[in-house]
Amino acid sequence: MICPFQSFRKEDRFRDLAESVQHCDICPRLCERRKVLSLANGSLDSKVLFVAEAPGRLGADRTGIPLHGDRTGDNFEILLANIGWQRQDVFITNAVLCNPKQENGSNDAPTAEEIANCLPYLEMVITLIRPDVIVTLGMTALAALNLLAPHGVELREGVAQLLPWRGTYLFPLYHPGPRAIVHRPLAKQRSDFMRLCKIVHPVKGLIIRKRAGARACALASSGASIMQQIAQVLLQQCGRMTYFKMAKLMYLVDLFSLERLGHTVASDIYLRQVDGPWPPGLDKALEAMRGHEVRRFFARQIPMVALGPSPRFETDLDDGILAIVAEVLKTYGSMSNTQIKTTVYRTPPMQFILHEEKKGRNMVNKPVLYKDEDARAFGKEEKA
Repeated sequence: MICPFQSFRKEDRFRDLAESVQHCDICPRLCERRKVLSLANGSLDSKVLFVAEAPGRLGADRTGIPLHGDRTGDNFEILLANIGWQRQDVFITNAVLCNPKQENGSNDAPTAEEIANCLPYLEMVITLIRPDVIVTLGMTALAALNLLAPHGVELREGVAQLLPWRGTYLFPLYHPGPRAIVHRPLAKQRSDFMRLCKIVHPVKGLIIRKRAGARACALASSGASIMQQIAQVLLQQCGRMTYFKMAKLMYLVDLFSLERLGHTVASDIYLRQVDGPWPPGLDKALEAMRGHEVRRFFARQIPMVALGPSPRFETDLDDGILAIVAEVLKTYGSMSNTQIKTTVYRTPPMQFILHEEKKGRNMVNKPVLYKDEDARAFGKEEKA
């Protein structure tokens, strides 16, 4: 059966939605406030939807136009102009459609209940606009979308990254308001907007769709490797960790596998690097999972890895490998970078590497593990 509502023009459906919003009286302190949802919000055909927190008392609450009329609006328009976009090219809304004002008249943050009450309207706006990219401005907007469908993204970690979410993409940004600029200066936000315009065009849509789609299809068609599955299990248990720590945990998994199974399972080879054994294929494996099973970001300039928002596969590791991964996590999972580095350097293969280096040998890029052998075996072969 064909739904009769599908024949309604988008403009008609939006007009009905905007009209129903004007009669909303769910939130006691907001029901008398101005409801900011109209054609002044922007283009219904835009491929980019901006979601901010709530109308400001000196801005949208007064003008009826979101992100307009106050310092926040001025900053937003500067950022748009910097990439050559105009208001009429995009659609702008808020997690809460009314200004939450304190008794003294100043702006207030919306409560969790007020955000929950407005979620159906946000859902309907997203369904109506059908954007290629939803740009959240600030933590409140990002958290509101997490209530609609979990994405697990924190603003500080996911800022200016394209993240798959419920059939579309999220692009978390900091709010352009004066208070948020303390945490993300306007110059940095300009850079974030420049990255946004390279990813999506407000009229033509997603620019990198083909490239992103090809990467997703490649992983789906080839199946996840054992290294990728182990990485996913590590993150499922730990949530997030440094890239350094993941590499060392992977090494310990393969060292245990070599001792118990007679061969490595995640990576064929680990090479001696400045910070210890390193699997050359790890970076490529994680990059293929980026935005789905894995999130990659920097925290205080340290490379980090975290569990992604939309996994495309489930692990099917055999019981023997899972048991080894579980043991490694139980024993070493809570260690700091320093502690796990010390642990790794005390393993027999690395002790052999260090011993040879003390004798003056250059062991950089020498194998620490290789399939069914470790550095000690290579040392004997070289001497022979």
